[in-house]
Amino acid sequence: NCATKDLLPAKTHWARPLDQPPYYGYALRPGITFTYLGLKVNEHAAVHFAGLPSRNLFVAGEMMAGNVLGKGYTAGVGMSIGTTFGRIAGKEAALAARKETRHEAA
Repeated sequence: NCATKDLLPAKTHWARPLDQPPYYGYALRPGITFTYLGLKVNEHAAVHFAGLPSRNLFVAGEMMAGNVLGKGYTAGVGMSIGTTFGRIAGKEAALAARKETRHEAA
């Protein structure tokens, strides 16, 4: 046993020791579920880089939450902005893909 007073962060009543089997491991991969205060987008759901909208990167839902919320999080708002901007982002992404296809064919 180690001295709990030396642990950082401090061990609290919420901490539980992992000292008895069985032990299980799960493969984890990083991903973005939610960006607090989100990516900057315009009304077409295009992500902005250096102040300019991307021609082929569009987002909706929690990825753009900050553009709607500004200072905090309200439960369920991700569903609303996901639905609304999901349709917008999908339409704009399809238009961008068509432009790329025409450009490549030329």
